[in-house]
Amino acid sequence: MPPHLVVEADEGHRPRREHQRALDKNPRARYGSALEFAAALRWALRMSMREQLRASAQQWSDQSGPAGLLWGADVLENALRSVPRETLSPLECSFVVESERKIRRTRWVRRLLVAFAAASAVGGLLYRAAMQAQLAEEQTRMAREVSEATVTQSELDQGQSELLHDEPDACLHLSRAYQRGDRSPSTAFMLARALQPRLAEQMRLTSTSGRMWSSEFSPDGRQIVTTDDRAAQVWDAQTGKLSFTLPHDGTVYDAVYSADGAKLVVAGGTGTVKIWDAANGRLVRELRRTGTAPRYYAVAMSPDGRFVAAIDTRGAVAHVWDAASGEPIAEINNDASEFPAIALSADGRWLATTGGDDVRVFDMQTRRQTVTIRGPRIHSLAFDPTGTRLLTGAATGDVAIWSVPSGARIQHLRDVRDPVEAVAFSPDGRLAAAGSRDGAMQIWRAASGELQNQLTSRHSNILAVEFDRASRLVLAAGADGTVVVADAALGTPVSVLEGPQNIVMVAHFDPSSRRVVGASLDGTARVWDATSPYRRWGLPPIANDCGLGPSPEPDRRFIAVGCRDHATRVWDTARDQLVAELPSVTSVSGNFLSAFPAVSSAGDRAAIARGDTVEVYGLPGGQLLRSIAHGAPVSAVAFDTTGRDVVSGASDGSLLVTRDGGARVMLPPLGGVDAVNFLPDGRVVAADAQRRLRVYDRGGAVLADLAMPARVMALRVEGTRLVTVPTPPRYSGNTTSPILLDLERYRVVAQLEGHLGRVFSARWVAGGQILTAGADGAARLWDGATGQLRKVYQGGALALVDAALAPDGLVIAGGANGLLRFWDKDSGRLLWTFRAHVAPISGLHTEGNDIVTRGFTGELARWTLPAPGQVIDACSSQERCAIVLR
Repeated sequence: MPPHLVVEADEGHRPRREHQRALDKNPRARYGSALEFAAALRWALRMSMREQLRASAQQWSDQSGPAGLLWGADVLENALRSVPRETLSPLECSFVVESERKIRRTRWVRRLLVAFAAASAVGGLLYRAAMQAQLAEEQTRMAREVSEATVTQSELDQGQSELLHDEPDACLHLSRAYQRGDRSPSTAFMLARALQPRLAEQMRLTSTSGRMWSSEFSPDGRQIVTTDDRAAQVWDAQTGKLSFTLPHDGTVYDAVYSADGAKLVVAGGTGTVKIWDAANGRLVRELRRTGTAPRYYAVAMSPDGRFVAAIDTRGAVAHVWDAASGEPIAEINNDASEFPAIALSADGRWLATTGGDDVRVFDMQTRRQTVTIRGPRIHSLAFDPTGTRLLTGAATGDVAIWSVPSGARIQHLRDVRDPVEAVAFSPDGRLAAAGSRDGAMQIWRAASGELQNQLTSRHSNILAVEFDRASRLVLAAGADGTVVVADAALGTPVSVLEGPQNIVMVAHFDPSSRRVVGASLDGTARVWDATSPYRRWGLPPIANDCGLGPSPEPDRRFIAVGCRDHATRVWDTARDQLVAELPSVTSVSGNFLSAFPAVSSAGDRAAIARGDTVEVYGLPGGQLLRSIAHGAPVSAVAFDTTGRDVVSGASDGSLLVTRDGGARVMLPPLGGVDAVNFLPDGRVVAADAQRRLRVYDRGGAVLADLAMPARVMALRVEGTRLVTVPTPPRYSGNTTSPILLDLERYRVVAQLEGHLGRVFSARWVAGGQILTAGADGAARLWDGATGQLRKVYQGGALALVDAALAPDGLVIAGGANGLLRFWDKDSGRLLWTFRAHVAPISGLHTEGNDIVTRGFTGELARWTLPAPGQVIDACSSQERCAIVLR
């Protein structure tokens, strides 16, 4: 290498001289060729890179080898391309090796960072996808839950509505809500009430073929006969086992037992009536008419067993035979209006038939038709079991009682209304019943023609009515597959027997009145328990006016029932016993209510206001213990908590406390006493006609004198709190709300405003709360400390007279239409109603799980509602009931 090139490289590390020589003006000084110039440049650059490498290595070594002075990949690669490794000094080699090691670490870190970044990106994408999937799953789950809750609520609402309207499908909807997870007490309560009628079915008998046309118990109740499209069948009434079949060639429409139960008379659709031995199914006799073969639809046998009569399906002709010989006796032509009916009088002498228009009466003795009762459109007949009166029902709605054989109309029970398809006399002949197409069943007193009661528990055509042997119960079989058993005297449902979703053609009581059998077009006959699932005890009405006024205390175990012009009866409702029958309360003249009979909490004494005197009686028995005289008619009386001291007030304002030993404390008079009561500590509180309320100590001193916005008819005490029940507007002149008072500080806490119209009752209930019932058809729950309204329970347009809180948390109220209403306490949801009385309910209370109701006409009744779990479990164990729970 020329020496000057080395010097230039050492000085500037840049090939400046090579460029200057290449550009020299003297051609001889320039490079001889471009190749020579390029070679010179390469050498200069190599020497420059070598110098840089040497200097960098030396600096790195001098500073103890910091990583920051090492070269990067690009610089090192360029240097090694210019400087061969074999020419490097040891220091330069170490520098290059460490630089390469750093380069490898850097590349590895970069790769890790890239991998981490890629992994992070992928992880982020996966996490986002997972979160999105989880969110979508959560949204799907929530949507499914909302959908499920919506469906469940829909089933619940539908079931509640149908239960309140006595629809048979209520149990289906409520069971679905229950099975879908709504196991709340209110849902379980409604489901139990809907399932209860299904538990009444005891057995189900199946036809040999097709439809079931009739069914009835034998007179001794041991057998049941059914008829269908091919035969009659006889069943054991206890086990439901088939005893034998009575074959016919065609449809068998009707079968009846003889009065002694020894024979069965069966009417067939092939022109024959057969008499069978009911014990063994042996054919005794076959009755026919020569030259004709009508399809017999209904058959009857005279009570003495001498005659058999049958009428055809068109109602065109009825035939009569001698049962012993089979000899035809008579042929009675009718108007063939296709509504055949036949009836025999109790003495067997008179036969009445109709084809659906007029009625023809045949004398079985003279064997002649004696009278025709003109319709039009008479569809149903029934003879009085005690005589010869004939009851008819027509498609025009007309119901009448006729004298036979004269044909004179004795009573016109009903005129034009919905068509009547079924009528019946009670066995004692005192009552007559008719069922019409609108689902109404009416019961009249047969002697006077007075309507006793009406029952419309269903809204479908009634096809059959019948009284039980005791004339206490009456049933109505409907086209909706339901049989309703009612109390004939009260007109209230005893039991609702739910059958098939098909027509029940006919239904009959057994001799004990405890069971009912009904035949349906679905091919079955069902046997039900006809006893009430709820009613445990009851008393008949006493009179039409036993008062709606509340007693000094809410109804409880011992109740005094006082009706105008009738004795006062004291009942122990826990034992369903009459404790005593005492004189009636004497009415107070003028602008005062009569004093309600008072009974001590222990039930051992009763106080009756009799004119100017209070008579105190010992219970049971009714021995007169004491008389307390006033100078004017007594208008209020009450016992203290011990049942020994009596406070009484009169219309002249006199106020007396009579101690157990007879000592009397005359309290400062008031302006005519409306209501009195004791506080637990012995103080006396009284309200007068001047709208004043006074509190007296045990010695008679006045502790407080408060102005009231209205007159008061009852003072309900709880500790040191008191709530008033206002008098009716006709006494006070206006409608006011109950007043809540603090009798420790003698101040008005609040006026319980909210009811529209009169408030009939106010009762202290659990938790120091107050439950009121009013003419606006609502019950209201109030805070007993502040008077703040907590919940409203809407019951309808008719008045509620009394309300109570049951131990299971249900609010129960009764009122003007005789219905008991049940609400869920917390939600205020109306759950169920049922008819307890025909007359308004005047009072009610609970005793454990029982409910005791008192009616406006003086009747009492005890009701037991089986626990929901008990009903649901019982239904689950019965195949015919359990189907709705699946």
